[in-house]
Amino acid sequence: MSAESDSRTRDTNTPPHFQRAKSWLVDYIAEHKLGPGDKMPSERALAETLGLSRPTVARALSELVEEGVLAREQRIGTYVGSYTARKPARRVGTIGIVMPWLAQDQCGTVTGYIDADRLPVPFRREGMSFQVLQGVMSVLRETPFRLVVHSNTRVSDEVEVLRNLPNEGLDGALIMPCDYAENAHLYSALAKSGPPLVLVDHYFPDCPVDRVVTDNLTGARQAVEYLIEQGHRQIAHFTDFEEMTSAMDRELGYRVALENAGIPYDEDIVCGPAMSARKQWSFLYALEHCLSRPDPITAVFCLNDDTVLATLQAANRLGARVPGDLVVAGFFDDSIPVGMEVPFIRIVQGKTEMGRIAAKLLLERVSGAPPRAPRHVLVPAELRPSAVV
Repeated sequence: MSAESDSRTRDTNTPPHFQRAKSWLVDYIAEHKLGPGDKMPSERALAETLGLSRPTVARALSELVEEGVLAREQRIGTYVGSYTARKPARRVGTIGIVMPWLAQDQCGTVTGYIDADRLPVPFRREGMSFQVLQGVMSVLRETPFRLVVHSNTRVSDEVEVLRNLPNEGLDGALIMPCDYAENAHLYSALAKSGPPLVLVDHYFPDCPVDRVVTDNLTGARQAVEYLIEQGHRQIAHFTDFEEMTSAMDRELGYRVALENAGIPYDEDIVCGPAMSARKQWSFLYALEHCLSRPDPITAVFCLNDDTVLATLQAANRLGARVPGDLVVAGFFDDSIPVGMEVPFIRIVQGKTEMGRIAAKLLLERVSGAPPRAPRHVLVPAELRPSAVV
C-alpha cells in the first residue's frame, strides 16, 4: 500500500498494531510516572522494545503529539506534554488482606504484633502475618492495587469479615485463616460467590481455592528424624489438638518419622496444654508426666512458638536442663536476637516466600490468566539445629 493510500485510510482503518503502540506508550508514561518535560525513548529504542517497525512507532508518536500527550522540539526530541487532562484514567483495583494480628491505622500503616496471652508471662512480638505481608507487598507495590487490611484474630472477627467481603468491591482477597476450623463453611461459600481467593498457611481441604502453605509434614518429619539421629527414642509431641491442617500435618510428620525408624507411636506422650482460668497454656503437667514414666522422654517435638516457649517454662519449673536433660524441637518463627543462644531446635517457615507466591497466584486469578483448577503450593521449612550443645 502506498504512503498516500495509507494516509487516506488512517482514520477509518487503523491497523491493530498501531493502536497497541499508542496504548503501550500511554501506559509507559503512567507506569514510569513521567511528567511534562520528561523525555521519551528514541523511535529506534521504542521500535525494538515493541517489535514494530519505526514508521509504525513514528505514527503512534505523531498522533500522541497531535493529542497533546507528547510534544516535540527540534534538537530536543520527543517529551511528555501537558497531557494530564487527556490521559485515560487508569483503574485502581483493590486487594483485601485478611490475617490475624494485623492492624492498619488511618495513615495506612500496617502493624502485626502478637499479644502472647496464651503464655503465663504475656509479651508482644512480631507475628507471622506481618512477615507474610512483607512478601505480599514486595509483589503488589509495583501494581495499581490498593490494599484493604482486616484482622481475623478471633473467630467472631473472622465471621464478620468473611460475610462482608463480597460487598467490598474487591478484585481479590488473600487470607490467612485464624487458628480454628469453625468458619470452614464460610470459606466454601465465599469461594463460590466472592472474589478470587488465595489462602495462606492454613487451608480447608474441601474449599476449592488456591492455597500456599508450609510443607508442615516434611518439616515435622525432618525435625523428628534429626532427634532420632541424635539417639533419642522416647520423643514426646506437645500440641493443641486443633483440627487445623497445619497441626494435623505436623502430627502426621511426627508419626511418619517414628514409623520409618521402627519406633512405636505412643499416644501417652502426645500431650496438649492444661488451661488456666485465664486460658493460658501450661505444659507443666504434661512434661512432668512424660519425665516420670518408667521410660522417660529425652526429647519433645513442639507444634509452634507458644508450645516451645511453654515447654521451656515448664522445664525451668521442673529443674530440667535444656538441652542437658531434655532436647526441645519445634516450629518457631519468632525473631531471635543476634548473639542470643537458642537452646532448642527450630523449624522455620518461609514466611516471606509464602507471601510472594500467594500474591502472584492472586494476581493471576484477578487477570483471568490461570487454569481453573485450584493450585496447591507447598513451601519448604528450614531445620535449624540448636546453637547450644
